[in-house]
Amino acid sequence: MLYQFLICIAGLFVGAWALEFLYSCFDDRREPQRVRPPIPIPVLGHILGFYIHGFDYYDLLSKRNNGLEIYTIGILGFKVYITHAMRLTNLMQKSKTISLRPFIRTANKIHGQISDDADAIFDGELVETFSNRTKEAFAPGPHMDEQNLRMGVESILEVANLLGGQSGEFNLFEWSKHVIVQATGASLFGTNHPFKETDIAEAMWVWDDYRPSHIFGVDPFGKGYAAREKVVEAMRKYFRNMPDDASKVIKERQRILVQGGVPEEDTYKIQSTLSNAYFNTIPTLYWTIYEIYSRPALLEAIRQEIRERALQKVGDDEFVLDIAILQTQCQLLLSAYQETQRMRHAQVAFRMVLEDTVIDKYLLKKGHHLHLTAKPVHLDPALWGPHVNHYDPYRFVPSTTATNGETKTRTTARPKILPTSFLPWGAAPWLCPARQFATTEILIIVALLALQCDLEPADGKGWEENPATERVKIATLAHPLKDARLKITRREDGLGSWKVMIGKNKARISLASG
Repeated sequence: MLYQFLICIAGLFVGAWALEFLYSCFDDRREPQRVRPPIPIPVLGHILGFYIHGFDYYDLLSKRNNGLEIYTIGILGFKVYITHAMRLTNLMQKSKTISLRPFIRTANKIHGQISDDADAIFDGELVETFSNRTKEAFAPGPHMDEQNLRMGVESILEVANLLGGQSGEFNLFEWSKHVIVQATGASLFGTNHPFKETDIAEAMWVWDDYRPSHIFGVDPFGKGYAAREKVVEAMRKYFRNMPDDASKVIKERQRILVQGGVPEEDTYKIQSTLSNAYFNTIPTLYWTIYEIYSRPALLEAIRQEIRERALQKVGDDEFVLDIAILQTQCQLLLSAYQETQRMRHAQVAFRMVLEDTVIDKYLLKKGHHLHLTAKPVHLDPALWGPHVNHYDPYRFVPSTTATNGETKTRTTARPKILPTSFLPWGAAPWLCPARQFATTEILIIVALLALQCDLEPADGKGWEENPATERVKIATLAHPLKDARLKITRREDGLGSWKVMIGKNKARISLASG
């Protein structure tokens, strides 16, 4: 019996290998070279690699094949072309036959489970209009000022609640999830947003956990699908009585969908996928707080910068944080945030090859995927200098910075940072439209914490230098393997009432990505 079983396994192995070999015979010689998986199992090797390592699998493949600027992983007839070479990436971004658009549809079909009718309608010009209106609605302007003020007010409330906790201790990642959901929810959906209800927020996190397996249609007990339906039901109730303080982006997206003929029920499902706005912001906030607070000198320098530039004190006990100044003149805070992104992001930009396309000398075949990986780019010494693996909070500070009428010059020579070498928001022309919005949110929360709170590990052992992380799944930053339990103490120089305002300076945040 054992002998027959082994013969069967050997037969399956040989058959799978023969299938892979057969498919590889149809590769065009101009296509990027196929690479073998680290797990030497035909057909399943790369699938297991992604399952085990998540987004870190791209980094593993890059290191194993560092002599190749682009390569192919094949699973039978399906191919993914992978590159981190900026030379090729720049050419690919200019191509009109390589596009993100099909993945917008795929996300709605897989994660929103919209109907076949809605999937057929949500195509072509409607997708183009939907994406353009979303981008415009996230652009700076009076409507974004309203959103940022709501976000700031909610952030003040959540920091006050944190300081008022009875235990004097909290879990940083757990709180990051809570504050981002509440601040983003208030900003996008209005003050009384659906995620104020704890059970809806919890359902969203369950849905998030199942999203990777939903890509493959796997949810044996239906727990993830049930959680998604709970979120969709909350959206159904919300949009049937949408409040006046809903953001422009929410109103515009709904208007475009309805006018485009998408069935009403499917509009709720498509809008529910906007909840993925939380998933990247949460770990970014967590690690930004962690990196800054674990460096006392940096923390104090950031506090001084915010006090001098963005904070007004009215009377003895009222503080006003100017969001516009925080966005544009607190260069060290912004730099520390962007360095956190550079060191910890595992962003992968997904594209579909719409037609057979030649990039330089490489042929990319129609219907296959192209993945542009950020991590090897962010850790390339040729782009970032010899200390690329060192967290440098001043890396993104401009070479000259004005302070109170004086000019401070950075004397350390650094490589010029090009938008194409900083990829946490994707790569042009497909940059995340909400990058200004998400950055503003994190800057506000970090500023409020820094000015009002002292944080330290509750166990008294100090900040761990390189805390272990989970594998990257849907979010583009890894979650901590163990949540940081922190002791919080109110700062005497932050005692009083807090408000936010938006002053005269309305320039965009100077992000390295553009």
